[in-house]
Amino acid sequence: MRMSKCASSAAAWAIVLCGSLIGPAVGVAQLSSGSDLFALSLEQLSRVEVSSVSRHDQPLFDTPAAVFVITRDDIRRSGATSIPELLRMVPGVEVAQIDANKWAVSARGFNNRFANKMLVMIDNRTVYNQLYSGVFWDTADVLLEDVERIEVVRGPGATLWGANAVNGVINIVTRKAGDTHGAMVLAEAGRVDQEGAVRYGGHWGPSADYRIYTKYLHRSPLLAQDGSSSEDWGSSERAGARLDWRESARDLLTFQGDLYRDAEQQRVDFDYASTAFTLNPVRNAGGFAEARWDRQRSPSSDMTVQAYYSEDRRSEISNLVHMRSFDLDLQDHRPLGGRNDLVWGAGYRRTSDSTGGSQPMFLHPNHVGELYSAFLQNEMTLMPGKLVLTAGTKLLWNTYSHFEYQPSARLLWKPSPTQSLWASVSRAVRTPSDLDRDDRLEFSDGVVNHLPLEVLITGNPRFGSEILRAYEGGYRQQFNKTLSLDVAGFVNHYSSLGATLSSVPRVVREPAPTLVEACTYVNGLSSNAQGAEAAVTWTPVAALEAQGSYTWMQNRFDNHGNAAELPLNNEDWTTPRNSFDVRGFWSPAPQWSVGAILNGNSAAAAALGTVIANPSAYPIPGHTRLDLRLARKIGENMSLSAGGTNLLQHDHMEFHSDYAVHSQIPRSAWIRLAWTH
Repeated sequence: MRMSKCASSAAAWAIVLCGSLIGPAVGVAQLSSGSDLFALSLEQLSRVEVSSVSRHDQPLFDTPAAVFVITRDDIRRSGATSIPELLRMVPGVEVAQIDANKWAVSARGFNNRFANKMLVMIDNRTVYNQLYSGVFWDTADVLLEDVERIEVVRGPGATLWGANAVNGVINIVTRKAGDTHGAMVLAEAGRVDQEGAVRYGGHWGPSADYRIYTKYLHRSPLLAQDGSSSEDWGSSERAGARLDWRESARDLLTFQGDLYRDAEQQRVDFDYASTAFTLNPVRNAGGFAEARWDRQRSPSSDMTVQAYYSEDRRSEISNLVHMRSFDLDLQDHRPLGGRNDLVWGAGYRRTSDSTGGSQPMFLHPNHVGELYSAFLQNEMTLMPGKLVLTAGTKLLWNTYSHFEYQPSARLLWKPSPTQSLWASVSRAVRTPSDLDRDDRLEFSDGVVNHLPLEVLITGNPRFGSEILRAYEGGYRQQFNKTLSLDVAGFVNHYSSLGATLSSVPRVVREPAPTLVEACTYVNGLSSNAQGAEAAVTWTPVAALEAQGSYTWMQNRFDNHGNAAELPLNNEDWTTPRNSFDVRGFWSPAPQWSVGAILNGNSAAAAALGTVIANPSAYPIPGHTRLDLRLARKIGENMSLSAGGTNLLQHDHMEFHSDYAVHSQIPRSAWIRLAWTH
């Protein structure tokens, strides 16, 4: 019993530490600003270019991986105000809102607030953080009107993108400055979010384009379990700029940067069995600066050099973390002969942090990490127009686990121009974080047998990388101009997963008799996961479009007979077995559009540490959600839209976190006005 309590406490304090610190595989569609991927004709679809799977443009049907792209039309028609809300439409991606400011987002399982097997990038700039292995979605924010597309990887992307691209990659691609000329003003008011934004762009001299913007977002409190306010409000202020300079016909230079400031409030509870909680403020601030050089040597040969610096401060639970990151990346793409297409690159990343506060949570207050990497991938045409083999590997050296390799091989067969089959095998790793290696927490946990109980949680200097061996396959077919199908399946074998190793409590005599229970992080678990994903699109007439997707997944842990080892919170599956998304869009007249979105999932297990401490937390109930949107264009420059979310029920729960008390997602309505000139 005490072992279980230790495991649950370890999970809780791991999350506290993280908080206090600050369809299918990758798809990048090169679409015009008003186009929709699934509304294209067969001839148009065959010309759609995707780039993230191979880091260079290639036709969608020639991509040997599962591909999903969220287009500008998808973003506009969704009515969403955040990236996680948009990701609900992607098969194989689980999205769950924890409270007004927190989300759990992952692909193919292991979902958590800090899903440590999901790499997230904005314009190829990683927002995945080495300190705690995860993403704070409240600070990974952008102006959605500036997003060109969202590329989603379901499955490993490690051969090209490196460590931590284990279960998937999300890359948010923003629009070029030349596509955002003129002024834009928008305002939205609703039960959940209130937003305002201003943007202006134009020419700067004969060969440069620019834009500047500012955005304010207020998140209203959601609901507590008893129907009262959860008091988890939040607000965010952002400002940024971008400059694209066409230095020559072959060279494009891009400079961009953002500054942000967030103020939030959350409910925290360190005794899961009680109903008491504490209101805790959260303060975030930071920004980034990025420079990129693209050179197009020929239609099939190009080079990119990118560098960025980011800095973030986060104050939470009386703790402050100051983080800094610098990244330099080089990529070169060129054909070799008539049948080989080569892409290679190298990179360097340095991260550093300093931690402080009233409760020491690390053995060492400062950490510095370095990562050196190189990758090589080649596409070999075995049968022109029919059979292509893509193989490569990523090599890297990092401060903690040192040398790692991440190879993959992918085979694509096109029996006809309208259908393709693909299969792949990959190896990917999740490298250790500062939390895994250097965590040290000690706290009181009641009285046992008349002795005070102290729980000691420690990181492990020998904690190594978690390893995935993935086997994937898929099939695509464009039946005609109105109907398309995309199916993918996977079998994942994980080894060396993180676990909490609990010891039997022992009595310490000095300075006073105390019962001490020690918990240590180890690589102690393995896991086998399987799943299938399907997406269908039907466009019977130009004014009507329907999209649907379904996902099935399951997982089994193995602790190899060691009952003292339980999953770390971030290693729990916490993923529903069944989920679906159905979307319908109708344009009865040029100035009118109507949209309906129905999605949901079956019940899911809460994190194991939470369940042990509070059995009533299991399971996370299944739910079905209906969103509606009605929009009208007013004149040439103005549009008005209104809608409702979660219309089938008064409220529902989507995720059970540890120390952060979850909220109920309420039924809500909103109205939005946008003006452009």
